[in-house]
Amino acid sequence: MFIPGIVISIIVVCIGFLLSRLKENHRKIILYSLATLLLLYKACEYTIYGLNLQTTKIPIEFSTMTYFIFSVTVIFKLKKLYSIAAFCAFISGVGYLLSFMLIGEQYFSGNGFFLASMAFVNHSIVFLGSMLMIREIKVNRYEANKILKFTFFYVFYVILMNQLVQFTQSFIFIRILLGADVLSTLFPNHMFTSYEYLLYFLILYIIYRFCISIFFIIASRMNHQKEGIKHEHTV
Repeated sequence: MFIPGIVISIIVVCIGFLLSRLKENHRKIILYSLATLLLLYKACEYTIYGLNLQTTKIPIEFSTMTYFIFSVTVIFKLKKLYSIAAFCAFISGVGYLLSFMLIGEQYFSGNGFFLASMAFVNHSIVFLGSMLMIREIKVNRYEANKILKFTFFYVFYVILMNQLVQFTQSFIFIRILLGADVLSTLFPNHMFTSYEYLLYFLILYIIYRFCISIFFIIASRMNHQKEGIKHEHTV
């Protein structure tokens, strides 16, 4: 457990819920500012990678893709992508904050202070962004299906990039998940059958659907709070 990480992550989560309760105009201003800041930073970062022909830096991680999906959706007001952007930002932010609580010290020792700090800031921005967006999304099965369709396209993109680019990074989470490296780590001497791999991916799918459900439950409660506030003003 990384005690400083626990404290800072809890503060970020609390700030997120406080921001979600602001008036709509204030939320939009903060959301647009966060998205613009993030896009400018990432655009500069990946421009440098491109100029240096660092093809292994092509965005492939879920959170890396989220930086651009979130910021572009907000800045250009792509309403049809709001649910997808908010969900990606929520999952990326929460996932990183949880891992930062547990192994944040390893992030600093392995990546250095600057990179580890920027990773935390970037993930905190998308989490805060998700909390600012979550009260504006529609809660229905159609929006959930859009997230699933996006996920299938994303998985196809990862598989395609794996064929085209020889990534040298030692840890790319999405590749570990899709390559079922978790199974070989847990059971190093076991020869897995196709049925066991099928069960593994089925479990991943169920967990992912559960995450979508949790996201929409939170969004639903946020929307009820918003409706309650509107009714109070009309009384």
